[in-house]
Amino acid sequence: MNLIYLFLKNYCRVALAFFYKKWQVQYLAPVPEGAVIFVANHQNAFLDAVVVSCSTHRHPWFVARASVFKKSWSNFILRQLKMLPVYRFRDGFDTLRKNEEAFQEYTSLLQRGESILIFGEGNHDERWSLRPFQKGFARMAFAAAESCDVKVVPVGIQFESHAFAGSRVLVSFGKAIDVPKLNPTIHIQTQYDQLIQQTHAAVKSLMLHLPAQTYEEDLRLFLKHRVIHKDLIQQLHSDQLLVQSLYSLNHAPITTSSQPIPIWKKAIALYNSINTFLPKRIILWILSNTKDPQFTGSLKFSVGMVMVPLFYLLQTFALYLITDSFMWTALYGISLPVSFWVARAVFFEVSQD
Repeated sequence: MNLIYLFLKNYCRVALAFFYKKWQVQYLAPVPEGAVIFVANHQNAFLDAVVVSCSTHRHPWFVARASVFKKSWSNFILRQLKMLPVYRFRDGFDTLRKNEEAFQEYTSLLQRGESILIFGEGNHDERWSLRPFQKGFARMAFAAAESCDVKVVPVGIQFESHAFAGSRVLVSFGKAIDVPKLNPTIHIQTQYDQLIQQTHAAVKSLMLHLPAQTYEEDLRLFLKHRVIHKDLIQQLHSDQLLVQSLYSLNHAPITTSSQPIPIWKKAIALYNSINTFLPKRIILWILSNTKDPQFTGSLKFSVGMVMVPLFYLLQTFALYLITDSFMWTALYGISLPVSFWVARAVFFEVSQD
Protein backbone atom coordinates (compact mmCIF):
# COMPACT_ATOMS: atom_id res chain seq x y z
CA MET A 1 0.00 0.00 0.00
CA ASN A 2 1.59 3.29 -1.09
CA LEU A 3 1.94 6.08 1.45
CA ILE A 4 0.37 8.72 -0.82
CA TYR A 5 -2.90 6.79 -0.95
CA LEU A 6 -2.94 6.10 2.80
CA PHE A 7 -2.22 9.75 3.63
CA LEU A 8 -4.95 11.03 1.30
CA LYS A 9 -7.49 8.49 2.55
CA ASN A 10 -6.96 9.49 6.17
CA TYR A 11 -6.93 13.18 5.29
CA CYS A 12 -10.20 12.71 3.39
CA ARG A 13 -11.71 11.05 6.46
CA VAL A 14 -10.94 14.17 8.49
CA ALA A 15 -12.24 16.40 5.69
CA LEU A 16 -15.49 14.41 5.44
CA ALA A 17 -16.07 14.85 9.18
CA PHE A 18 -15.93 18.62 8.63
CA PHE A 19 -17.77 18.65 5.30
CA TYR A 20 -20.85 16.79 6.55
CA LYS A 21 -22.96 17.58 9.57
CA LYS A 22 -23.21 13.82 10.07
CA TRP A 23 -21.46 10.96 8.28
CA GLN A 24 -22.71 7.57 9.45
CA VAL A 25 -21.82 4.04 8.34
CA GLN A 26 -23.76 0.82 8.88
CA TYR A 27 -22.72 -2.76 8.16
CA LEU A 28 -25.43 -5.38 7.69
CA ALA A 29 -22.58 -7.90 7.74
CA PRO A 30 -18.80 -7.64 8.09
CA VAL A 31 -17.03 -6.59 4.90
CA PRO A 32 -15.17 -9.73 3.76
CA GLU A 33 -11.48 -10.03 3.00
CA GLY A 34 -10.16 -11.29 -0.32
CA ALA A 35 -11.56 -10.50 -3.76
CA VAL A 36 -14.48 -8.10 -3.39
CA ILE A 37 -16.41 -5.96 -5.85
CA PHE A 38 -18.26 -3.13 -4.13
CA VAL A 39 -21.30 -2.13 -6.20
CA ALA A 40 -22.86 1.20 -5.21
CA ASN A 41 -25.45 3.69 -6.42
CA HIS A 42 -24.12 6.90 -7.94
CA GLN A 43 -25.80 10.20 -6.96
CA ASN A 44 -22.71 12.36 -6.77
CA ALA A 45 -19.57 12.54 -8.92
CA PHE A 46 -16.17 11.39 -7.61
CA LEU A 47 -17.19 12.21 -4.03
CA ASP A 48 -19.13 8.92 -4.04
CA ALA A 49 -15.87 7.00 -4.40
CA VAL A 50 -14.27 9.02 -1.59
CA VAL A 51 -17.19 8.43 0.78
CA VAL A 52 -17.30 4.67 0.15
CA SER A 53 -13.53 4.20 0.35
CA CYS A 54 -13.32 6.17 3.60
CA SER A 55 -16.18 4.15 5.12
CA THR A 56 -14.44 0.77 4.96
CA HIS A 57 -11.16 -0.73 6.13
CA ARG A 58 -10.65 -2.09 2.61
CA HIS A 59 -8.74 0.03 0.09
CA PRO A 60 -10.72 -0.43 -3.12
CA TRP A 61 -9.59 0.47 -6.60
CA PHE A 62 -12.19 2.36 -8.59
CA VAL A 63 -12.68 3.09 -12.25
CA ALA A 64 -12.75 6.49 -13.94
CA ARG A 65 -13.26 7.58 -17.52
CA ALA A 66 -10.26 6.80 -19.68
CA SER A 67 -9.81 10.35 -21.00
CA VAL A 68 -8.20 11.51 -17.74
CA PHE A 69 -5.46 8.86 -18.10
CA LYS A 70 -4.14 10.08 -21.48
CA LYS A 71 -1.08 11.91 -20.14
CA SER A 72 1.71 9.74 -18.75
CA TRP A 73 2.01 11.87 -15.61
CA SER A 74 -1.74 11.79 -14.93
CA ASN A 75 -1.81 8.04 -15.56
CA PHE A 76 0.94 7.57 -12.95
CA ILE A 77 -0.70 9.83 -10.34
CA LEU A 78 -4.18 8.35 -10.78
CA ARG A 79 -2.89 4.81 -10.45
CA GLN A 80 -1.11 5.81 -7.25
CA LEU A 81 -4.56 6.84 -6.05
CA LYS A 82 -5.90 3.38 -7.01
CA MET A 83 -7.85 4.57 -10.03
CA LEU A 84 -8.22 2.52 -13.21
CA PRO A 85 -9.43 3.54 -16.70
CA VAL A 86 -12.69 2.39 -18.23
CA TYR A 87 -13.31 2.94 -21.93
CA ARG A 88 -16.73 3.96 -23.21
CA PHE A 89 -18.28 4.27 -26.65
CA ARG A 90 -18.21 8.07 -26.37
CA ASP A 91 -14.39 7.89 -26.07
CA GLY A 92 -14.21 6.51 -29.62
CA PHE A 93 -14.75 3.10 -31.14
CA ASP A 94 -11.03 2.31 -31.27
CA THR A 95 -10.64 2.75 -27.52
CA LEU A 96 -13.23 0.04 -26.83
CA ARG A 97 -10.61 -2.52 -27.82
CA LYS A 98 -8.62 -1.45 -24.78
CA ASN A 99 -11.47 -2.57 -22.55
CA GLU A 100 -10.28 -6.16 -22.90
CA GLU A 101 -6.89 -5.17 -21.49
CA ALA A 102 -8.64 -3.21 -18.74
CA PHE A 103 -10.83 -6.18 -17.79
CA GLN A 104 -7.77 -8.40 -17.64
CA GLU A 105 -6.22 -5.90 -15.23
CA TYR A 106 -9.38 -5.85 -13.08
CA THR A 107 -9.41 -9.66 -13.01
CA SER A 108 -5.74 -9.77 -12.05
CA LEU A 109 -6.37 -7.42 -9.12
CA LEU A 110 -9.22 -9.58 -7.85
CA GLN A 111 -7.09 -12.70 -8.17
CA ARG A 112 -4.55 -11.02 -5.88
CA GLY A 113 -7.27 -10.48 -3.26
CA GLU A 114 -7.82 -6.78 -3.99
CA SER A 115 -11.16 -4.96 -3.95
CA ILE A 116 -12.73 -2.82 -6.68
CA LEU A 117 -15.50 -0.22 -6.42
CA ILE A 118 -17.99 -0.06 -9.29
CA PHE A 119 -21.00 2.21 -9.71
CA GLY A 120 -23.55 -0.16 -11.17
CA GLU A 121 -25.62 2.50 -12.96
CA GLY A 122 -22.63 3.52 -15.07
CA ASN A 123 -23.08 7.28 -14.59
CA HIS A 124 -24.31 9.67 -11.93
CA ASP A 125 -27.73 11.20 -11.29
CA GLU A 126 -28.65 13.42 -8.34
CA ARG A 127 -32.14 11.96 -7.92
CA TRP A 128 -33.12 9.58 -5.10
CA SER A 129 -33.80 6.88 -7.66
CA LEU A 130 -31.84 3.75 -8.52
CA ARG A 131 -31.52 3.25 -12.27
CA PRO A 132 -30.87 -0.06 -14.08
CA PHE A 133 -27.39 -1.55 -13.67
CA GLN A 134 -24.91 -2.08 -16.47
CA LYS A 135 -23.41 -5.54 -16.92
CA GLY A 136 -19.76 -4.52 -16.47
CA PHE A 137 -19.43 -5.59 -12.83
CA ALA A 138 -21.14 -8.94 -13.51
CA ARG A 139 -18.80 -9.67 -16.38
CA MET A 140 -15.84 -8.76 -14.17
CA ALA A 141 -17.10 -10.88 -11.26
CA PHE A 142 -17.67 -14.04 -13.30
CA ALA A 143 -14.33 -13.67 -15.09
CA ALA A 144 -12.46 -13.54 -11.77
CA ALA A 145 -14.62 -16.30 -10.23
CA GLU A 146 -13.08 -18.80 -12.65
CA SER A 147 -9.82 -18.66 -10.69
CA CYS A 148 -10.68 -17.32 -7.21
CA ASP A 149 -13.50 -16.79 -4.73
CA VAL A 150 -15.24 -13.49 -5.50
CA LYS A 151 -17.90 -11.67 -3.52
CA VAL A 152 -20.07 -8.72 -4.50
CA VAL A 153 -20.84 -6.32 -1.65
CA PRO A 154 -23.84 -4.01 -2.29
CA VAL A 155 -23.39 -0.45 -1.03
CA GLY A 156 -26.08 2.19 -0.58
CA ILE A 157 -25.06 5.86 -0.44
CA GLN A 158 -27.81 8.08 0.93
CA PHE A 159 -27.12 11.82 0.64
CA GLU A 160 -29.66 14.18 2.14
CA SER A 161 -28.23 16.73 -0.26
CA HIS A 162 -25.55 15.78 -2.75
CA ALA A 163 -24.58 19.40 -3.40
CA PHE A 164 -24.33 21.08 0.01
CA ALA A 165 -21.77 20.98 2.78
CA GLY A 166 -23.29 20.64 6.23
CA SER A 167 -25.85 18.03 5.18
CA ARG A 168 -25.86 14.35 6.20
CA VAL A 169 -24.82 11.11 4.50
CA LEU A 170 -25.35 7.44 5.33
CA VAL A 171 -23.21 4.70 3.78
CA SER A 172 -24.64 1.18 4.14
CA PHE A 173 -22.75 -2.03 3.36
CA GLY A 174 -25.02 -4.99 2.67
CA LYS A 175 -24.45 -8.73 2.96
CA ALA A 176 -21.90 -10.12 0.53
CA ILE A 177 -23.17 -12.04 -2.50
CA ASP A 178 -21.14 -15.11 -3.50
CA VAL A 179 -20.28 -15.24 -7.20
CA PRO A 180 -20.27 -18.83 -8.56
CA LYS A 181 -18.33 -20.07 -11.55
CA LEU A 182 -20.17 -19.85 -14.84
CA ASN A 183 -22.48 -22.78 -15.46
CA PRO A 184 -21.89 -24.04 -19.03
CA THR A 185 -25.46 -25.39 -19.21
CA ILE A 186 -27.01 -21.93 -18.66
CA HIS A 187 -26.74 -19.06 -21.11
CA ILE A 188 -24.07 -16.60 -19.95
CA GLN A 189 -26.36 -13.56 -20.28
CA THR A 190 -28.92 -15.27 -18.04
CA GLN A 191 -26.28 -15.69 -15.34
CA TYR A 192 -25.20 -12.07 -15.75
CA ASP A 193 -28.81 -10.94 -15.40
CA GLN A 194 -29.36 -12.99 -12.24
CA LEU A 195 -26.36 -11.43 -10.50
CA ILE A 196 -27.31 -7.95 -11.72
CA GLN A 197 -30.89 -8.30 -10.48
CA GLN A 198 -29.81 -9.69 -7.11
CA THR A 199 -27.27 -6.89 -6.61
CA HIS A 200 -29.69 -4.21 -7.81
CA ALA A 201 -32.34 -5.34 -5.31
CA ALA A 202 -29.76 -5.36 -2.49
CA VAL A 203 -28.51 -1.83 -3.26
CA LYS A 204 -32.08 -0.57 -3.62
CA SER A 205 -32.86 -1.79 -0.09
CA LEU A 206 -29.95 0.28 1.27
CA MET A 207 -31.07 3.65 -0.08
CA LEU A 208 -34.09 5.82 -0.69
CA HIS A 209 -35.70 4.99 -4.02
CA LEU A 210 -38.43 7.01 -5.70
CA PRO A 211 -39.73 5.55 -9.00
CA ALA A 212 -38.42 7.47 -12.00
CA GLN A 213 -41.82 7.45 -13.74
CA THR A 214 -43.51 9.52 -11.01
CA TYR A 215 -40.42 11.07 -9.45
CA GLU A 216 -41.39 14.76 -9.32
CA GLU A 217 -44.82 14.18 -7.79
CA ASP A 218 -43.50 11.57 -5.36
CA LEU A 219 -40.67 13.88 -4.32
CA ARG A 220 -43.13 16.70 -3.61
CA LEU A 221 -45.23 14.46 -1.37
CA PHE A 222 -42.17 12.93 0.27
CA LEU A 223 -40.63 16.27 1.27
CA LYS A 224 -44.04 17.49 2.42
CA HIS A 225 -44.50 14.68 4.97
CA ARG A 226 -40.93 13.69 5.84
CA VAL A 227 -40.02 13.47 9.54
CA ILE A 228 -36.42 14.17 10.55
CA HIS A 229 -34.55 11.74 12.82
CA LYS A 230 -31.14 12.13 14.43
CA ASP A 231 -29.98 8.61 13.61
CA LEU A 232 -29.50 8.14 9.87
CA ILE A 233 -30.31 4.43 9.90
CA GLN A 234 -33.63 5.23 11.55
CA GLN A 235 -34.01 8.09 9.06
CA LEU A 236 -33.57 5.75 6.10
CA HIS A 237 -36.08 3.23 7.46
CA SER A 238 -38.57 6.03 8.13
CA ASP A 239 -38.06 7.46 4.64
CA GLN A 240 -38.52 4.06 3.00
CA LEU A 241 -41.78 3.47 4.89
CA LEU A 242 -42.97 6.93 3.87
CA VAL A 243 -42.29 6.19 0.20
CA GLN A 244 -44.38 3.02 0.46
CA SER A 245 -47.36 5.05 1.72
CA LEU A 246 -47.07 8.11 -0.52
CA TYR A 247 -50.26 7.52 -2.46
CA SER A 248 -52.38 7.64 0.70
CA LEU A 249 -50.78 10.92 1.79
CA ASN A 250 -51.78 13.11 -1.13
CA HIS A 251 -54.42 14.93 0.93
CA ALA A 252 -53.12 14.24 4.41
CA PRO A 253 -52.56 17.22 6.74
CA ILE A 254 -49.02 18.51 7.11
CA THR A 255 -47.43 18.64 10.55
CA THR A 256 -44.20 20.58 10.74
CA SER A 257 -42.14 22.08 13.49
CA SER A 258 -38.99 24.11 13.51
CA GLN A 259 -36.41 25.32 15.95
CA PRO A 260 -34.90 28.79 15.64
CA ILE A 261 -31.16 28.89 15.10
CA PRO A 262 -29.49 30.15 18.31
CA ILE A 263 -27.93 33.61 18.11
CA TRP A 264 -24.53 32.25 19.18
CA LYS A 265 -24.55 29.88 16.21
CA LYS A 266 -25.42 32.74 13.87
CA ALA A 267 -22.53 34.77 15.32
CA ILE A 268 -20.09 31.90 14.81
CA ALA A 269 -21.41 31.40 11.27
CA LEU A 270 -20.75 35.07 10.51
CA TYR A 271 -17.23 34.80 11.96
CA ASN A 272 -16.62 31.71 9.82
CA SER A 273 -17.99 33.43 6.70
CA ILE A 274 -15.52 36.28 7.14
CA ASN A 275 -12.58 33.91 7.57
CA THR A 276 -13.55 31.71 4.61
CA PHE A 277 -14.50 34.55 2.27
CA LEU A 278 -11.60 34.09 -0.17
CA PRO A 279 -11.65 30.28 -0.48
CA LYS A 280 -15.44 30.39 -0.89
CA ARG A 281 -15.07 32.90 -3.73
CA ILE A 282 -12.57 30.59 -5.44
CA ILE A 283 -14.89 27.60 -5.04
CA LEU A 284 -17.86 29.57 -6.39
CA TRP A 285 -15.79 30.69 -9.38
CA ILE A 286 -14.85 27.09 -10.16
CA LEU A 287 -18.48 25.99 -9.80
CA SER A 288 -19.65 28.77 -12.13
CA ASN A 289 -17.49 27.22 -14.85
CA THR A 290 -18.78 23.69 -14.23
CA LYS A 291 -21.48 22.46 -16.60
CA ASP A 292 -22.50 19.28 -14.78
CA PRO A 293 -24.43 20.09 -11.54
CA GLN A 294 -23.65 16.59 -10.18
CA PHE A 295 -20.06 17.76 -9.71
CA THR A 296 -21.11 20.51 -7.27
CA GLY A 297 -20.65 18.53 -4.06
CA SER A 298 -17.50 16.78 -5.28
CA LEU A 299 -15.83 20.04 -6.30
CA LYS A 300 -16.83 21.78 -3.07
CA PHE A 301 -15.26 18.94 -1.11
CA SER A 302 -12.08 18.47 -3.14
CA VAL A 303 -11.29 22.17 -3.61
CA GLY A 304 -12.37 23.03 -0.08
CA MET A 305 -10.17 20.38 1.55
CA VAL A 306 -7.17 22.08 -0.07
CA MET A 307 -8.09 25.76 -0.14
CA VAL A 308 -9.68 26.19 3.30
CA PRO A 309 -6.74 24.77 5.34
CA LEU A 310 -4.29 26.64 3.09
CA PHE A 311 -6.00 29.99 3.66
CA TYR A 312 -6.34 29.25 7.37
CA LEU A 313 -2.57 28.75 7.58
CA LEU A 314 -1.85 31.91 5.58
CA GLN A 315 -4.26 34.01 7.65
CA THR A 316 -2.83 32.66 10.91
CA PHE A 317 0.72 33.39 9.76
CA ALA A 318 -0.31 36.90 8.66
CA LEU A 319 -1.83 37.58 12.08
CA TYR A 320 1.42 36.52 13.76
CA LEU A 321 3.40 38.90 11.54
CA ILE A 322 1.02 41.73 12.45
CA THR A 323 0.68 41.10 16.20
CA ASP A 324 3.93 39.28 17.01
CA SER A 325 1.85 37.50 19.67
CA PHE A 326 2.01 33.73 19.91
CA MET A 327 -0.99 33.60 22.27
CA TRP A 328 -3.37 35.56 20.01
CA THR A 329 -2.11 33.70 16.95
CA ALA A 330 -2.70 30.33 18.63
CA LEU A 331 -6.20 31.33 19.77
CA TYR A 332 -7.05 32.56 16.29
CA GLY A 333 -5.66 29.41 14.67
CA ILE A 334 -7.72 27.20 16.98
CA SER A 335 -10.86 29.28 16.43
CA LEU A 336 -10.82 28.70 12.65
CA PRO A 337 -11.56 24.94 12.50
CA VAL A 338 -13.83 25.20 15.57
CA SER A 339 -15.95 27.93 13.97
CA PHE A 340 -16.06 25.97 10.70
CA TRP A 341 -17.26 22.88 12.59
CA VAL A 342 -20.10 24.80 14.26
CA ALA A 343 -21.07 26.95 11.28
CA ARG A 344 -21.14 24.20 8.62
CA ALA A 345 -24.68 23.15 9.55
CA VAL A 346 -26.26 26.45 10.61
CA PHE A 347 -28.32 26.71 7.44
CA PHE A 348 -29.32 23.04 7.64
CA GLU A 349 -30.75 23.18 11.17
CA VAL A 350 -33.91 21.08 11.36
CA SER A 351 -36.27 19.92 14.06
CA GLN A 352 -35.27 16.52 15.39
CA ASP A 353 -37.25 13.98 17.30
